[in-house]
Amino acid sequence: MAKRPDPKAKAFARYVSNNATRAGYAMNSSSGDGKAKLAQAAQMPEADISRILAGEYEVPTDLLKPLAAALDIPQKDLLRAAGILEDTPAQANRPLTVQLAAQRLGIKSPKNAAAFEVLVTALVEAEKRHR
Repeated sequence: MAKRPDPKAKAFARYVSNNATRAGYAMNSSSGDGKAKLAQAAQMPEADISRILAGEYEVPTDLLKPLAAALDIPQKDLLRAAGILEDTPAQANRPLTVQLAAQRLGIKSPKNAAAFEVLVTALVEAEKRHR
């Protein structure tokens, strides 16, 4: 009989995948490049990242600190998502800057990041004028 997938492990897999995408890793890449880069940044074997994303792996707590750093999220939020801490996730403490938004959207080219910043600044100013 096939083993039933653990709903908590699947939820953790979605959490990691979503945050990896926000952090700029190409998780849906057919080449698997995003997984490899995340594994390298988190100092984990790529096979472990693949198992986490498949919802088939219980992550040892000692690996969560480098994984949280690679995902650019607070370690406490990752511990909550993994089911290790029981209280509700905290909102990110640092404000969302244009530069951080560009990074999370995967805009890496300095030229494109500068253009993104100009566009966002113009949109924010336009919104202020319409209030």
